[in-house]
Amino acid sequence: MLQQWFLLFTSLAACCGAFTILTIPGQASTQLFSKEATTTVELTTEIDDQKVEKLYGWVSRCLFENDPRYNNLMMAFAAVFGNLPSDNPISQLAEDAWKEIPGEEEVCGADFSMLERQESSLGAMGAGQWTGQWITRPHALLDVSNMTSVEEWVKTLPRGCKRTLKKALAQNITVTAKPIPNGAPAPHSSLAHFRCVMEHEVRLLAQNPEDFFDALGAGIGRYVETTRMSGEIREYRNSQTGKIIAFAHEVRKGKTIRGQWFYATDEASKSYVWFHSVHSLVKRAITEDGIDVVDLGPSGSDSFSDLKGRYGFVSVDDWPAVADYIGPFWCYEKQQEEV
Repeated sequence: MLQQWFLLFTSLAACCGAFTILTIPGQASTQLFSKEATTTVELTTEIDDQKVEKLYGWVSRCLFENDPRYNNLMMAFAAVFGNLPSDNPISQLAEDAWKEIPGEEEVCGADFSMLERQESSLGAMGAGQWTGQWITRPHALLDVSNMTSVEEWVKTLPRGCKRTLKKALAQNITVTAKPIPNGAPAPHSSLAHFRCVMEHEVRLLAQNPEDFFDALGAGIGRYVETTRMSGEIREYRNSQTGKIIAFAHEVRKGKTIRGQWFYATDEASKSYVWFHSVHSLVKRAITEDGIDVVDLGPSGSDSFSDLKGRYGFVSVDDWPAVADYIGPFWCYEKQQEEV
């Protein structure tokens, strides 16, 4: 992980020694009590566009500008979601960062080399298992080695899945492929993509107020992870508004194409975008040379595993025996130049 990211969470751990977070069952609020003062900061568990921007401003200052004043995530939560007065130093830090946040689609990630990006991709891809270091969770795999077209795959699916894919392909969306470059910021290291990640994680993980800040922390961590890895993103926009509503991150290695990450706004979650991304991934795996398996990775829940299963993806414990990752990473930039 990024050195700054370690700093951020090291500071978070230290801060937890000075503050205690108490969630209030049945209420959409959380309270943070200081052991060194008598004041109480109430943290709301509601998120909106402005709060996402302020959180992004704080995280950007820490991760991309190495500003040590912003290496405390608990302070960020207090500033963005708390009822601190506007003249409080923490509030002023958040306000300063918010006033100078990059543009909505301005990329501002670190300039990692391709080797660094590929090394960063291995953990999430499950390299620990194919290298014999440890056992990871089962992966959802689809063998496309004997398929000749995406229609052949679709024909194998239940009627309900076929209807869902038809709806997904009829959505008013625009998709753009963007390779993650060598020695330059990732194309999804922007506020617009940060929104996708945060809305996605809060929607899925924050089922009650007690989970809200864990979901925010997970979202920040995953944004950092995806923007430092190799591969390519498929960027989804609403064709009418032009707004980025989702992105799918894929990585190819050996004879396998991995659907590494997928993050979508609340709007995209109602537009069948995930199903569109799976159809696109399978289609390209079949039509392009050298790919035998589509890997959607492990599932966060049994219901999601079941969903993948309805689309032909089999949950496999010994998945490296099926998905061949022994071979080089696909060079997306080179492929784009040759097209």
